[in-house]
Amino acid sequence: MPEKAERCGIYAFAPYQGWNNQQLTKNCGLVPYLFHKLWGWQAVMVGGKVGEYPSLADVPGLELDLLESPDMEHQLAYLEAHVNDMDVLVLHGVFPFYFPIVARYREIRPDGRIYLETDANSYFEDRIPQTPEFLWFLSQCDVVGASCHRMQSWLSTKWPCCIQYLPNGFYDLKGVWRAPVFSAKEDIILTVGRLGTEQKRTEDLLQAFALVAAQFPSWRLRLIGTIDARFEAFRTAFFEHHPELAERIEFLGPIQEKAALLAEYRQAKIFALPSQLEGGTPNVVAEALFSGCYMIVSDFDAYDDAIAGGRCGMHHAIGDVQALAACLAKACADPALIERGGRAALAYGRANFDFVKIVRRLRYLLLGEGDFDGSDFV
Repeated sequence: MPEKAERCGIYAFAPYQGWNNQQLTKNCGLVPYLFHKLWGWQAVMVGGKVGEYPSLADVPGLELDLLESPDMEHQLAYLEAHVNDMDVLVLHGVFPFYFPIVARYREIRPDGRIYLETDANSYFEDRIPQTPEFLWFLSQCDVVGASCHRMQSWLSTKWPCCIQYLPNGFYDLKGVWRAPVFSAKEDIILTVGRLGTEQKRTEDLLQAFALVAAQFPSWRLRLIGTIDARFEAFRTAFFEHHPELAERIEFLGPIQEKAALLAEYRQAKIFALPSQLEGGTPNVVAEALFSGCYMIVSDFDAYDDAIAGGRCGMHHAIGDVQALAACLAKACADPALIERGGRAALAYGRANFDFVKIVRRLRYLLLGEGDFDGSDFV
């Protein structure tokens, strides 16, 4: 067995095939990266190769170990070769794929620590059979995290373990974040995501905007993200029926450059997310809060976390276009409400979704190190 490295190590194993490029700069990669940046740990993401990884340059010091094959034989061989350096093992999701990895890790490193990040929704978690293997797997995890309060509470009633609140936060990797200037914000409703997918319900946002657009002629709708091919027929029919909105609804495509993306958030007054499902608290929520956007969201699992109990936004029933339109109308008609909610969003985001604070809390929970127990989350 290799000797233990002098510095501590945190290793994140991908579920099944491997990590994709986007995950390097989201919570999957940011947790190990911040352990490296803040405390000098060796930080490694492990899995099969899934495309190219240009974002690796944005997380200097984070290592990506690509396996010849993501099958279990190669996973276990890698674990046995590096296990003495794996002081913390990070798992993403409750997948049977992880069970033999955890079993072997515990055999060799009973002193090691395991962090299980669930980051899923109630629809998915409710379908996990509570087999003896599953219950054993949970018992081996030192910290089990949920990224929204509703899932934390719900899982605490279902699973025989303590569930910690560890949201998906915001971290300014490139130093491009700027505080929003509320007087410079424009009459823009923004959404960001995989547009047109069943999960995102983009059609609800277009239909709701069409219902209120005549009342608020200065307002525009801007949509950022890839467009699902199945959405094209709806989009064509929508603009045939609403040609007057062609110049007020803008599809900007995906924006990879972070400074440009954050500039779009800062410019918008309202951020809308009418999703059917989200995996815990989506990353776009933290980005919108840090940009001082007034939040209008559907009541997916993390909706209350997104609007701070109503202090920085409103929610509506999933799929209820009329209710979404009513939220938009109420906000667009009240500039004071939008600015007050936007300022509350910024303060709330800084208090609760700063990824450095979140990782400091995780370190405290895993190792008892530091003095941040999360009691100043609001």
